[in-house]
Amino acid sequence: MKKTVDYSKIRGFNYIQSSISGKDRMTEAYDHDTVDREMGYAESIHLNSARIFLRYVDYARNKELFLKNLKDFVQTAWKHGISTSPIIFSGRFGGFCFLPEDADYPPAQEGGLLPLPKSVEDKSSWVLGERYFDDIYDAVGNEPGLLFWDISNEPGYNDDFVTWYDDEPEYLETFSPRPNMEELREKQEKIWEIIRYFCKYVKAKDPDHDIGVGNTFIFETEPSGTADLVDVIVFHDYSATRGRMRNIFDRAVALGKKYNKPVLNNETCCLCRGNPYDMTLEMLEEYNMGWYLFELMIGDGMWNRAHGIFYPDGTIRDPSIVAALFGFYRKRDEGIIRVDVNQEDYVTELLKRVNMLMENTRRNRCTDGKKELEETLELCEYAANILEAGELVPMNYPPTAKVAAYRRMENPNTEEIKDWLFELVDTLKRACRLV
Repeated sequence: MKKTVDYSKIRGFNYIQSSISGKDRMTEAYDHDTVDREMGYAESIHLNSARIFLRYVDYARNKELFLKNLKDFVQTAWKHGISTSPIIFSGRFGGFCFLPEDADYPPAQEGGLLPLPKSVEDKSSWVLGERYFDDIYDAVGNEPGLLFWDISNEPGYNDDFVTWYDDEPEYLETFSPRPNMEELREKQEKIWEIIRYFCKYVKAKDPDHDIGVGNTFIFETEPSGTADLVDVIVFHDYSATRGRMRNIFDRAVALGKKYNKPVLNNETCCLCRGNPYDMTLEMLEEYNMGWYLFELMIGDGMWNRAHGIFYPDGTIRDPSIVAALFGFYRKRDEGIIRVDVNQEDYVTELLKRVNMLMENTRRNRCTDGKKELEETLELCEYAANILEAGELVPMNYPPTAKVAAYRRMENPNTEEIKDWLFELVDTLKRACRLV
């Protein structure tokens, strides 16, 4: 029976198990207990779908374990009310690595455009991709938790993430000088040819589930020739401003109307691209567009400094992300009221206590070193909490985390901590305009 999906209701996340730092995601490194715990985190903030990355090379190395773990994932996620959208082919330029010589793609190279994986150009190898999908379908095709197939992750051939299509925003082209365009277009078309082939193959094999292609950009949809083949128009967006985002979202909406198909942003939110979670989620709500955040976990992988909501222990990086997931956004228009953390003279009282501590130090009244250390850290925590409450300090590494780190030390340097206390106090004095 055909599965009907309301794509506007997807509140999803890209998922890589937090304990996995390498590329192996569905064989030896897979851990059921970790997945179960982390799907529980997603359930707790009302997320409802997981986008997972599958690789042919992992399947080829250990087919039985790959399929066993994939089925376990889909079932475990569904136990938490979370559907699964598997990316069939993930990796550079589509992840089409059927031939052994492509296992370590992309190759090391200096300058010029990267060569295509040999599997892309050798059509006789595509039957291996067919068998790969057949096995995946046999393993999870009838699972109730299966949502739709993402044919490939960011397959389009590009030059340092520049496609050079005519309707590509100009600002993307600042990343790279114009390459040999004849070579680029030839390679782009070869990638799109194999994408179109597997769109048709997967759809013929499984007419009951929708398909989409996880395009790097919305403006690849028509040049790829896939708009007529997919059931949902999928794109990724990491726009750095609201204006840029509106431009992309408006294009996506227009394409959806043109082809009478839903649209879905299934990769978005990146701290290092000027694409914060709260801005992006607010805009997605405005457009009533479904989404998959990148990503759920702050794990061991290469993206942990730029993406992620949960640490493995269930703590979070930024409460504003969770607030935005529940529809609460930071005020940015008229009427912002600046916090006065000395409204009830607690900063003034803190300054008195710091002066008392320093006076005792100057007059050599501190004979108990342990007590002096505890009092200094107590005042540091006092100052740090006021600063954090008023959002007067960067929260990338909160001052209270530094206090906790000092308390974990076996023999911290009390004088060093006093110097830091003065830095905290100076910040408070400036914020409160105290002389």
